[in-house]
Amino acid sequence: SNTTDTSPCHYEEIADFRRNPMTAFSLAHCGERVGMRGFTLAEVLITLGIIGVVAALTIPTLMQKTDEKDIVSHLSKEYSVLSQAWKMVELEKGTIDKWGLEKTDTGVNDEYGNRIYNHSAQSTISEALRKHLNVSKVCETGQICYDKPSYNLAGTKMRDAQMAGTGDSPADASFYLSDGTYINLGWYNTSEERIDVSVTLPKGGMVLGKTRFFFYIDKNGLLPEGSIKRINEWNNNCNPNTNGTSVTNGRGCTAWVIYNKNLDYLHCRNELSWNGKTKCD
Repeated sequence: SNTTDTSPCHYEEIADFRRNPMTAFSLAHCGERVGMRGFTLAEVLITLGIIGVVAALTIPTLMQKTDEKDIVSHLSKEYSVLSQAWKMVELEKGTIDKWGLEKTDTGVNDEYGNRIYNHSAQSTISEALRKHLNVSKVCETGQICYDKPSYNLAGTKMRDAQMAGTGDSPADASFYLSDGTYINLGWYNTSEERIDVSVTLPKGGMVLGKTRFFFYIDKNGLLPEGSIKRINEWNNNCNPNTNGTSVTNGRGCTAWVIYNKNLDYLHCRNELSWNGKTKCD
């Protein structure tokens, strides 16, 4: 009786195909004997479609997490650099409350009703700090020092560009570090003997709580805004879902990034607290 050959393909058959392509039928028959078959076009397209959907869902999230980790790393580095520089300043001049600085807002208006500002404290502190930093540029009066718009944490535009030496800040209170980080010194407040320090990272524009972060200098050194010791800054000024028009929304996020090493307040703000949950699930 006739029997079907179910033996596996032999090496000789494959080698013969290489020498003589006319044996393709024989090899195809060999494949049938071991139950082999290729994928249909429909199966290939379905598989590629599934891969595409999964990639579309996961790649943006992975990229976002990578970007946020880069921000944490870069901000931590800048904090370390600025802290070390300020410690050197204190070794030379003592803590800031001993300098006898005058407050920036004089509380007096000129004859036209414009507020008069005293910029001496900002210039003095900036000069002392820059001596211990690798500075690539100091801004000049009347020139645009930062040419991108600034936004708060809720995404509301605050201003179109940063003009140096106008309003409440002198030009030399703004400068760039060699890595492109933009530093700006705010008002000096004599009631707390404190000055604000704004740090804007090189990539991503100027967005409070995302690429722009606030520190302050007082008798205790250089510290991030929004720490557990100043809990109101975190409660009131670090929420992307509220205070849509507030110019301070985002200022209170700095300590969270420095100490908790994440920007998870962008994703699950209402679940987070200094005394409880410190990252999203």
